[in-house]
Amino acid sequence: MKEITQSENHLLDNVCLIAELENELEKMNHDIIQLMAALDSLQQVKLHESISIIKRLQVQFTDTLKWAVKLQQSEEKSSSILKYAAESIFTFTESGLIETTNPASATLFGYKEYELLGMNIALLIPKFNQIASELNSQESISQPNVRLVIYGIHKNGTLFPIEFTIGRPVYANKPQWLVIIRDISERRKLEQGLRLMANIFEGSSDAIVITNNLNQIIDVNKAFTTITGYEQNDVLGLFPSFLNSDKRPNNFYYKLYRTLLKTGVWCGEVWSKHKNNDIFPIWLSIYTVRNENNLTTHFVGIFSNITARKAVENQLKQLAHYDLLTGLANRAQFIERLKWSMDISKRDGKETALMFLDLDRFKLINDTLGHQAGDQLLIEVARRLTANVREVDTVSRLGGDEFTVVLNGIKSPEEAGFVSRNILEALAVPVFLEGQEVFISSSIGIAIYPIDGDSVNELVKNADTAMYHAKEQGRNNYQYFSSGMNQKVLGELEMETNLRQALKNNEFSLRYQPQFNLRTRELIGLEVLLRWEHPKLGFISPAIFIPHAEKNDLIISIGEWLLRTACERSVAWQNSGLKPVRISVNLSGMQLKQSDLIDKVTQILNETKLSPAFLEFELSEGVLVNDTEVTINVLTELKEMGIRLSIDDFGTGYSSLSYLKRLPIDSLKIDQSFIQDITIDMDDNAIASTIITMAHNLRLTVIAEGVETQKQIDILCEKNCDEAQGYFFSRPLTEENMCKLLADYQ
Repeated sequence: MKEITQSENHLLDNVCLIAELENELEKMNHDIIQLMAALDSLQQVKLHESISIIKRLQVQFTDTLKWAVKLQQSEEKSSSILKYAAESIFTFTESGLIETTNPASATLFGYKEYELLGMNIALLIPKFNQIASELNSQESISQPNVRLVIYGIHKNGTLFPIEFTIGRPVYANKPQWLVIIRDISERRKLEQGLRLMANIFEGSSDAIVITNNLNQIIDVNKAFTTITGYEQNDVLGLFPSFLNSDKRPNNFYYKLYRTLLKTGVWCGEVWSKHKNNDIFPIWLSIYTVRNENNLTTHFVGIFSNITARKAVENQLKQLAHYDLLTGLANRAQFIERLKWSMDISKRDGKETALMFLDLDRFKLINDTLGHQAGDQLLIEVARRLTANVREVDTVSRLGGDEFTVVLNGIKSPEEAGFVSRNILEALAVPVFLEGQEVFISSSIGIAIYPIDGDSVNELVKNADTAMYHAKEQGRNNYQYFSSGMNQKVLGELEMETNLRQALKNNEFSLRYQPQFNLRTRELIGLEVLLRWEHPKLGFISPAIFIPHAEKNDLIISIGEWLLRTACERSVAWQNSGLKPVRISVNLSGMQLKQSDLIDKVTQILNETKLSPAFLEFELSEGVLVNDTEVTINVLTELKEMGIRLSIDDFGTGYSSLSYLKRLPIDSLKIDQSFIQDITIDMDDNAIASTIITMAHNLRLTVIAEGVETQKQIDILCEKNCDEAQGYFFSRPLTEENMCKLLADYQ
């Protein structure tokens, strides 16, 4: 039971007043009748006694008239209340039959007013008889009014929550029932919504802070305490700025607040301060709450601790931009730094020197003393290179024993020669490896921007050319690029001509590298590899001709031939009853930029009748970072066709969690450089483990390439790697041998 409202009391009081007035009028009418009877019976009474009775009648009539006026006014007031009241109002007899009602009752219960009159109130309030019985037994009804919350029933049979006030005014010396009913359906929904919001507020794993329009904290949830260390009582009334760290300038928060007032929302990464003064990164979203007059009433801040995510991103950034062995910039970082240096030199009217370094006879040292000794040598070379350049310069390791140095903002090419001589002298100092004194030297090629090239590719090509020229000059020296070295360019033109002829003369062929499920050892796919047998030059490595093909449109034609041929072979195998497996085809960056790529792929699949479910495209990380939105749109279309997508050589290029999670990919392929020494190199082991864990967290499949030993298999299985390929299982196979292998796994 609940307390009744003031308006309900007024209505009940008015009904009681009407009943009281009617009772009083009835008494007065009775007195008048008695006085009239006494007057009629006066026959022998004295005159003054008659006059006395008449006066008493006159007073009685006057009082009666006053009470009648009051009664009329009260009835008019009650009639007006019944007519215009928003609440449903009923009066009914002791047996529950409705005597009076109002328009609101008809609207609430779905009946006409005349249909309600004479109806039993229990048909509208199913539990009324039970409640009335309990009230009577408890003599609660002796109290003027009682307020309850139960359910009413609509004419259509629908139950809905109501709140009603019940009273027992006495009318004509007989107690009657009076009920005032209010539909509380909307209030119930609001209450449920508030309870839901309260549960979300307290149950959220994200911290939630609510402030008033002055930005003073009025409430925080439990997650806030978990993340910041501050209890609710510690922060009530404070400004959220006490959580600010010193990692952001003051104008940052000023701009944040301006944006919030202008747009009503702000989201971004900030650094917050824990109660123990530790600084940690959070992802913060702030929202403005406005009232019906568009005035700000509150601010709501929601944030989460992203320390773990930042750690993974930093780890991936390290993988993407730095060589794990030496700590130097890797190829991706080298390209960025070279481009930056060229832009600065162009702006300042200076020059940039690019130096390519290759260690002489490194392979001999590596093979003789072992990979561990070779790694120690590379680390020492990196240290000596860094010690002989300025902080503004960039030293990179491109892979193996290849290094680069970018000299930023030099005034003349001679400065590069000076640095080169210092590097050669530093490298001439012997290194002790495995207890042996080892002597090393280097061949250095130098290209100067803008003299030897005004683009990154051209400068890199010319520095590389100069380095090979240094090797031809007897090693352990440096050479500047010169136009006379352009003979190599002529060789590239010859390569382009040969490639065009190879496509025309069907000199290309395919090899198939089987892929296996590591848990079941089931054959689940094969990677399609391109081979070129030149009629005069013999076998030409893909590492040589594919980069040439990618520099011009040839890769488009070659890629289309490869895809069509691979699809035809796969369908032929399936039609002959062999085990159907997916085929993985490499997709180059230039192919991905084709405006008609989707149409071409669709056409080939339709013409060869290969199901998209048996086709997978492999893409390198470097390809995926160009034209991000365009790339994602193209990949999404391929994915919607039913084609699987995989990132090839993962870990050697550019990776970002925020970007990776947007790509519609199915799997990651761990580069063989990490698999090769996974059994002896802790760094490679850790990288492989990180990639596998991250991929599984992103619901991606992981395949390892270059697997050659049982120990590698054992480690990959321990790390829950899904699939693998490599010489341990099979070398790349011809079409005939691939048929035999498919038959063996039939």
